[in-house]
Amino acid sequence: MKVVFLAVFGLVSSVGTAQATDFFVVTDTFTVQEDAQSRAASVGGWVLDTDAYSGMSPNRFAVVRGPYTTRRVAEQELKELKAIKTYKAAYVKDAGKLRLGPVVAKSVSPKVLAALLGELSVVVTDRPGGGNPCEPQEPYQEVSVSVVTVDRTYDDKAGIEGFKPRRLELDIGGFWVIKRTGEIDRMRICAE
Repeated sequence: MKVVFLAVFGLVSSVGTAQATDFFVVTDTFTVQEDAQSRAASVGGWVLDTDAYSGMSPNRFAVVRGPYTTRRVAEQELKELKAIKTYKAAYVKDAGKLRLGPVVAKSVSPKVLAALLGELSVVVTDRPGGGNPCEPQEPYQEVSVSVVTVDRTYDDKAGIEGFKPRRLELDIGGFWVIKRTGEIDRMRICAE
């Protein structure tokens, strides 16, 4: 799952949402990825492997909001979050430069990563926002990821075995990219 997330993050950043230096609002940090994912799913944000940025403490998983292109925009988000009791310890962090190479190298060889990226399909769709209370209320991009898999088939009448390709949507929790700020906003369950 980490490899898929990093691959998607790398692809999304290559279309202009991540800058040479990014600012994040950090709401929590964990040493175990699953703990960070559980926290992000329950309180919002998304999980960033801190090894992906030069200015972050290594070997951690941070629950973040962002990335933001300026400290000013990140500070504004922090101000809004601090009004909520859950985020009293949140802070703004200049993450430094994006460096996916070392992160990916720990878990997968470049050949495997290249093969994985060749199989993934990332679709970014522009949306106007504000159509319902469960989506961002401003223009955003919806990001979806799929992969082509192969199902084994068998024709009983002809006695022939074969293969049939099938596109499989990857449920990575889903996220949006807010156009105004470049922030990655995790889709959450909406009770409205």
